[in-house]
Amino acid sequence: MQRLGGEKNVRVTVLMENCTPSSRLAARHGLSLWLELADGRRVLFDMGPDDAFLANARALGVDVTMADLAVLSHGHYDHGGGLRAFLDACGKAGRDVPVYVREHAFEEHISGTPERHHAIGLDPVLAAGPHVVTVGERCEVGDGLTLFSTARRDHPAARSNRCLMERRDGALAPDRFLHEQSLLIVESDRRYLVSGCSHGGILNIMDAAEELASGPLDAVVAGFHLMDPSGGTVEDPELTRALAAELAARQARYLTFHCTGTDAFSLLRDTLRERVGYLHVGSRVKL
Repeated sequence: MQRLGGEKNVRVTVLMENCTPSSRLAARHGLSLWLELADGRRVLFDMGPDDAFLANARALGVDVTMADLAVLSHGHYDHGGGLRAFLDACGKAGRDVPVYVREHAFEEHISGTPERHHAIGLDPVLAAGPHVVTVGERCEVGDGLTLFSTARRDHPAARSNRCLMERRDGALAPDRFLHEQSLLIVESDRRYLVSGCSHGGILNIMDAAEELASGPLDAVVAGFHLMDPSGGTVEDPELTRALAAELAARQARYLTFHCTGTDAFSLLRDTLRERVGYLHVGSRVKL
């Protein structure tokens, strides 16, 4: 197991991601992480596009129904398509695991253009689930655990956001990502940020997290959304290099996946070197 810190660490297991080197694990365009905190608490962060993350979890020796809480990072199917399967699994196990979602998560979300597009949202029926908990811009979900959103845009967000829309006043409009949230973990003197796709811009989210934590982050586990899977495009190389320089100026180490894409990761790696790693299905790391 790869280590990034000392003995008492947050441990991360990737249950779903776009790729895997293992023939016994399924890969999908999506994300699901299993977080084990130093004090023994367990968090399921996102649930992939379908129920395949459950089979991966079993193969990796993880019982997701034993989570103390679950989080949906935002209202896109590749992160919450497995929600129904998770709720069903918890029901069969007799476990009442709260699932924290941001306001607007179950509203209509769309990818494409106003003329040609497709739905990428969650099943709105699940919003009324008995264990689905809707939260606002900031919510303490346990000792040292804070869910938060930010509207700050001091740094630019990825250009691939341009193909993402929401239904507003009956018409399609650019997505404001009011449905996105990230998780700040503070344990002892360590500060960790976990984010899904970082649609609001990873640097903006890091700024907000460091303000909440009253100090710099030690590790960031996040997608940076540097590719557009629908359009088959990647972020401009110069903009990716500029992001890498900004990340390098901070003290954190970075673990990324999914919407960052391997092309952009290679550019990030050129600057950040051993300070950045790419996670795939089956990866296990200690922060």
